[in-house]
Amino acid sequence: MVSRVFKNHLDGLNALHRGVRALANAASTTLGPQGAHVIIKKEHSQPYTTKYGASIAKELQLPDAFENMGLKLAREVALQIDAHVGDGSTTAIILTEALFALGLQGIARGLDPLEIKQGIVLAGDSVLEELTKLATPILTDQDILAVATTAANNDAILGQLAVDVIASIGVEGEYCIEESPTHQTTVHTCAYLGLHSGYLSSYFVTHPETMEVIYEDAYVFLCNQTLSYLNQDFIHFLEKVAQEKKFPLIIIAVDIDPQLLSVLIVNKLKGSFPVCAIKIPEQGAHARHILEDIAVVTGATLIDSFSGISLDTADVNVLGKVRKILITERTTAFFHGTGDNTIVSDHITHVRQQTLYHPSEEVVEKRLSQLHGKKAWIYLGAVTENEFKEKKIQMIHALQAIKAAYREGYLPGSGIALIRAAERIRIPETISPGIAHGYTCLIQSMRAPLTTIITNCGRVPTELLDTIIQHPDTSFGYNGITHTIENVISAGIFDAFSVMRFVLKYSISMACSLLSSSLFITDSPEKVEDESPHEEK
Repeated sequence: MVSRVFKNHLDGLNALHRGVRALANAASTTLGPQGAHVIIKKEHSQPYTTKYGASIAKELQLPDAFENMGLKLAREVALQIDAHVGDGSTTAIILTEALFALGLQGIARGLDPLEIKQGIVLAGDSVLEELTKLATPILTDQDILAVATTAANNDAILGQLAVDVIASIGVEGEYCIEESPTHQTTVHTCAYLGLHSGYLSSYFVTHPETMEVIYEDAYVFLCNQTLSYLNQDFIHFLEKVAQEKKFPLIIIAVDIDPQLLSVLIVNKLKGSFPVCAIKIPEQGAHARHILEDIAVVTGATLIDSFSGISLDTADVNVLGKVRKILITERTTAFFHGTGDNTIVSDHITHVRQQTLYHPSEEVVEKRLSQLHGKKAWIYLGAVTENEFKEKKIQMIHALQAIKAAYREGYLPGSGIALIRAAERIRIPETISPGIAHGYTCLIQSMRAPLTTIITNCGRVPTELLDTIIQHPDTSFGYNGITHTIENVISAGIFDAFSVMRFVLKYSISMACSLLSSSLFITDSPEKVEDESPHEEK
């Protein structure tokens, strides 16, 4: 039996901080244009290099259970940032550690942790307001190229490639990145029908490395009702599909009961019946309209009591077909459906006309966007698998940064926006010492990213920070490529506003959770086991 151990307040906080600091020390060396690579070797795989905080965070663990607890909590910040906006995970780790360390100093002096937390949150809200004022909307192609290049770790070629991809698919378009069979990078763009719903179970996944279901020459079954294992008509229909080998089969319905879902999963896992089940997110008339759109594009016949077509008379001729389908946890993309092109064109025209008189124009616009989806297949050329992995991460960051910048604008990069916003904050006079310390923690921590960048460039931060802060130009900062102090906007060093917004949000949230904790309990095994996923993107 594994025993449990615990630590009380300051002892526990200090142990957790050592874990957070260990992650920050490892990740911070990669920040900025002169940041170093980290080499990672996993069991049963070749070593690889990376410069991304989230990638480093996935692999680190510590022998001390409490320190490892702190590391894992800080890791969650990096993974959340990576999942939401791609770029900024290293900055988030650095800010989390800085906030935690400064807050601990106040607790050690006897200040109230909850008041410190309150001060950090209030100051964070003020900094976000100031960042909003500093944000600039995207105006030129050069603006967006600068955002992409910065996010791609200053790789101008990948930055330009990301700009070209977004130009071809639009901000709402989707993309898939694969390794090129040659050393050349190519991009293929195609139209598709999109659906804002994905697989009902991860057991349907065919590509675990990306958690996607990908089938070619797939058959599509559409039903505007709930499918149940007790419905023998549907079971008989599946038997017909199996007999005539009409699979892989994509089943799309209003709902699928758990028992039937289990049967489908078992058959898929056996390898005898490639299948995937999807639930339509809409209800009522909206669900029927979405199913009708899919039916037209794929050439399927919709099973629907409204139109008089039922399961008891259905045969395999009701199935539609697509040349390729890509399904994630949340989305589905149908490529090259076999529906008649003339019928598809007429159907789109009919849907577009509904915007003139439909009571909910937004619903119709959503249908049109799904019918007009575009996806880019990016085949990155690389000499080694490690080079491909690194390029893929850079490309994802660049694409996500472009989308974020189009939506919410951009900020001066290299960490200067955080400092400028923090310098505008004034600590209220009529507040408690604990809340005042929280304000101070937040304001001082905003210097940490730029301090790290300057250090990684081989310079002494104290010699440059005062010069930068005293300059009246809010875009005046440090260019780590040229080692000069200049207008970073003019130098093409940008950060997407939404990236910094998420960085601030998650860093503050985690630091406050840590600072307001007072008891720490963990198992005490002889060897620390890490439950976190280690799949490299």
